[in-house]
This record gives sequence, structure tokens and C-alpha cells, in this order.
Amino acid sequence: MADLESWDLVVRRDDLDAAEIRPARPAALREGEVRLTAEKFALTAITATYSRLGESDLPFFEAFAAPEGHGRVPTWGYARVTESRHPGVAVGTRYYGFLPLSSEVVLTASPTERGFADTAPERDYLHPWYREYLPAGEPDAFDDHRLLLRPLYPASFNLAEHLGASDTPRTVLITSASSKTALALAGLVRDRADLTTVGVTSAAHLEFVRARGLYDRVLTYEDLPTATLGGPVVLVDFTGQAARLFTLYEHFQPVLEDALLVGYTHPGAEIEPPDALTDPVPWIFFTPTQEGLLIGKEGEESYRARYAASEESFVRSTPAWLDVVHASGPEALLTAYRALMSNALPPHTGTVLTPR
Repeated sequence: MADLESWDLVVRRDDLDAAEIRPARPAALREGEVRLTAEKFALTAITATYSRLGESDLPFFEAFAAPEGHGRVPTWGYARVTESRHPGVAVGTRYYGFLPLSSEVVLTASPTERGFADTAPERDYLHPWYREYLPAGEPDAFDDHRLLLRPLYPASFNLAEHLGASDTPRTVLITSASSKTALALAGLVRDRADLTTVGVTSAAHLEFVRARGLYDRVLTYEDLPTATLGGPVVLVDFTGQAARLFTLYEHFQPVLEDALLVGYTHPGAEIEPPDALTDPVPWIFFTPTQEGLLIGKEGEESYRARYAASEESFVRSTPAWLDVVHASGPEALLTAYRALMSNALPPHTGTVLTPR
């Protein structure tokens, strides 16, 4: 396997634990296409989310062709143009973008002010957010941390913006509180006088979350039946687990004002909230849509400048607690993917994979 030149990681659509590496045959380029050779992948909770949503109403398995009954899991990464049949995309340029867990990918390029957009018809169903590839520049000291956090931080930033100022003090109840997206959200609203943040995590991650000092209060899932919260409460759920949602509604519904479904970090997560959950009805917080709303109100230049400064500040703060775990080769990628899907990766680490 180590000397395999071109390969794909594929999973069975009916069994996400059944993953394997398969040889791939590079396709010849047509006019307007470019070949990106993968340089680094970030394996994070959002990678697991894409896998779990592979056949949902937002079918990520349809993004990149795979053998019958299988899917290629997308993630975010860096890649270089190794072949180009578009005059506006130069060979050797390094890009950040949405990639399959494969040694390479062929995209149909349409240059933009910020980089290029992929216009392949098979990916038209994806929000433009997933089809934009941005120049990444050459690696610096924060390259790996930036790669790990850039796919996640937009959700944190836009959630913080969504939780706009209010004259009424509110409690924000955040599940999967050890996840990087949740930690970033807690950090962004930490100094808000109108918000009290309560993080919920597993007993195994309790001390890690408390040590970050980002939440006003930290509970375990086992604490929920006896916990009391001052209302109104906004639930921000990253687990996607129906059983957890039922528990939260059972104990906090009288003070629950809103319920946002953001992530699907845990095994057994489902995209559709249970119909029985009402008052308030939980709704899916889709980051690209929320970002678009903010850009429409504020203007793109202003929004992107604020976002970039916020993201870079967070990235530069994380080496103090976020350890990068490096691995290389398709077999290591397969092992890391399985660990990710079983929720076995420690919260203080982030996994960066190089294809070779």
C-alpha cells in the first residue's frame, strides 16, 4: 500500500465503519480542468459530519464519484496544482479547499477574485462555499493549526454573530463542549455581559474543558438530570444525537428559547431532528447560509476583514493547548478516519495527514 501512487479512501454507504483504500486511475484532463494533488488533510469533527451526512438531504457522498454502494468522504485540506488546462490556474500553486480523501482530484476551474471556483456539474448542488478554492501560500509556523481550524472556525464565528446582543441575559448551553468549534464559540462570547455559557461534555473530557477557562460553567452529560439553568436558554447542539436532545428538552424545555443544530460529532448522529421536539422546534444552523446573510447586511469586504482577523487570532492562540498529530500514507489515513468515526480522538489533539 505504501507505494500506491493514486488512491481513494472509500466507505460503504450502509456501514460508515467499513472503510478501505482502493487504487485509483488518474483521469486525463479536459479543457478548463485542473488536477490538484493532495498535500495535507485535516481530520476533524467536520470530516465525521460529512460522512454521517453522506446520504442526507445534503448528500456529501455525491460530491466525488465512487464505486457503486460506496462514498468518498470529503474534508478540507491543502493541495497543489500539478496539471492545468486552464490558463488562469498555474501549475505549482497551493490551494486550500474542499477535497476528497484521495491522493488527487480533478476540478473544473473558473477563476474568481479570491482564487477559483469549481464549476463541475456534478457538484452544482453544493453551496458555493464548498466549491471555492483559495490560494494558501507557502507553509509557515501556524500552517497545520490553520488547516485544522479553518474548516471549523466559520461556524464558531457565525454562531457568535447570531447570538446578537440582547437586553435580557441569556444562557447558552453548548454540547460537545470539548470540540474545537464549541471552544472557539465559547471564547468568542466569553466577555459578553448578556451571555452565560454552560458547556456539556463527557466525564473523560471534563478536566480538559475546565482547564481552558472558556465556559462560565461546565457540566457532564450525567449532570444534566439534576442541573438547573437560568432562562432564557439557547441550546447549541454539536452532537446530533436524538437521545441527547430528548434529555435536554426533558429537563430544560420550560426555559428553552431556541435550539440550534450545528454539528454531528457523535456516533449515531442524525441530520433530521426528532419530530416530537417542539416548543421550540430545533433548527439546522447552516454556516454558509448564515455567512451569506451577514455579508448581505454588512458588505463582503468588511465581513471578510473582521472574520480573517478573528480567525488568525484564534489560530495563533491554539498551540498552547492543541497538539498536532502527524501521520502519512493511505494506511495511516484509514486508521485515523476510523478513530475519528468512533469518537476516539482526544480533544487536545488535531490530526494532519499527508498522503505520502
